[in-house]
Amino acid sequence: MNVFPTCPLPRSSVAVMIALALTCSMSTAQAQVPTDEKAQLEQLRNTTYGLIQALIDAGLLTKEKADALLLAAKQQAQAAPAQPSGTAAAADGAKRSVIRVPYVPESLKAEMRDEVKREVLAQARTERWGEPGALPSWLNRIALEGDVRVRWQYEDWANDNATPFTFYSQADTPAWAPDLVNTTGNRNRLTMRARLGITSDLKFGFKTALRLSTGNAGPVSTSQTLGGGDGNFSKYAVWVDRASLQWDAYTPDVTLTAGRMANPFAGSDLAWPDDLNFDGVSARYQLKLNDTNQVYATAGAFPLQEFEVASTDKWLYGVQMGANLDLNPKNKFSLGLALYDFKGVEGLYDGADTPTAVVAKAGGYLSSQYPTSVRQKGNTLIRLNTTNGLPAPAWGLASKFRPLVLNLGYQTTAMESVTFKTSLDLIKNTGFDLAEINSRTAAPISLAEKTTALQVRAQLGSPKQELRGDWTAFLSWRKFERDAWVDAFTDTTWHLGGTNYSGWSIGGAYYVGPRTSAGLRVTSTRNLEDGVLIGGVSNVSSAPLKIDVIQLELNSRF
Repeated sequence: MNVFPTCPLPRSSVAVMIALALTCSMSTAQAQVPTDEKAQLEQLRNTTYGLIQALIDAGLLTKEKADALLLAAKQQAQAAPAQPSGTAAAADGAKRSVIRVPYVPESLKAEMRDEVKREVLAQARTERWGEPGALPSWLNRIALEGDVRVRWQYEDWANDNATPFTFYSQADTPAWAPDLVNTTGNRNRLTMRARLGITSDLKFGFKTALRLSTGNAGPVSTSQTLGGGDGNFSKYAVWVDRASLQWDAYTPDVTLTAGRMANPFAGSDLAWPDDLNFDGVSARYQLKLNDTNQVYATAGAFPLQEFEVASTDKWLYGVQMGANLDLNPKNKFSLGLALYDFKGVEGLYDGADTPTAVVAKAGGYLSSQYPTSVRQKGNTLIRLNTTNGLPAPAWGLASKFRPLVLNLGYQTTAMESVTFKTSLDLIKNTGFDLAEINSRTAAPISLAEKTTALQVRAQLGSPKQELRGDWTAFLSWRKFERDAWVDAFTDTTWHLGGTNYSGWSIGGAYYVGPRTSAGLRVTSTRNLEDGVLIGGVSNVSSAPLKIDVIQLELNSRF
């Protein structure tokens, strides 16, 4: 029994055979028939040439192969032996019973055999002929990706930093870091990050993605401290990092995504940390100006916090417009302008002491507080409840947050082996209004407007970060004022998370193997000073807080 399936020959090989047979038949007949049939032969020749041209026009035969066939036919006609004149009558009587077999040169036979062999083998590999253990076809639509990172991190808090109590000692005035428990004790630890993602192409533009990760329930980091939690080699939790459905429309060029997705907005880690993912829905429209240049628009709606019994849910709305432009093959430029609206995140004072009495009321302080599970440090906080018998104050964000974000990027490959990248990122919170803030507080407060953030970054390295010997080095500087951005969504390396600082970061990586790199990064930051006085007391947001972070890591991805 034949284990190989029967299959038709590829179209290109069939076309070559047809053209070869017609061409050789024409030239053989022309060399051997009497003169009175030359009119018919001329008609046959024109027909054959027309058919060959039709095969070329249809894409079934290349011009080069057609020329080779005609040349071979001409050579065959010149080499055919002349027919003796005495046999003309016999030939004329028998011409209708002669079966002519075209002559095919050995070189063309070998070429045809090789071409058919290559195309059939390629088809066999694609369709997996004769493989008894062939996997189901749906597995061909699955793509796996993942990475593992092991990092040593040293956190150096300056000895002259202010004590943690300094940042929230005044219970009825704004606070900036009420959750700080350490400001002078250095920390030395190992962390690990592991992620595994699956993407499936469902056809007709539909895709689905799922990624699992280490880390914790917080939004901005997927690192797991080794020995943390219960310690003593206890197992670590795995979290759903992404789970989304995506549809790519063919016309127009629109992408719709729903679920828990990768960051749909372009930009740097000044606004959105690399590990952060979004819950909600997004849409992206892309217009290609030509093969290398495009403009785009992205919009999305993302729930931040949903309450079962309150109507004041918190949402993030965002829209971004931008362009990716190739000035020439070696120079690229990118531009993005985004506006975000953090809806309902600001705090609202409520004089009640019993939180259960107001939780269902729109605007009750439990629904407007800034959760301790996500807040970091730096944003201005206001008191939401009274101090009568409560063990700790409830805090909410003083400012509304409606930041405008500008991203500029430039990349050049002046030399074949080195690429230079530079970027400029700017944030301006347009939602800050001191009069509006005081309308939500128990008593008026004095507060300077500190609502901008700026970052400049330069990077030099190999064009592709993948193979052994590839490398990269970078230098960044940023200034991050306290109410420019919601501090819950900030990078956890810079100032160990939060806002209200300035500083620099320098580092690089070298690929010790395919997709495996060793990296070093040093980051140094210190609190900003604004010099504003509140009730005759120096603004505690300006208290000394200097932090240096050193990270040494090994990162591998697949």
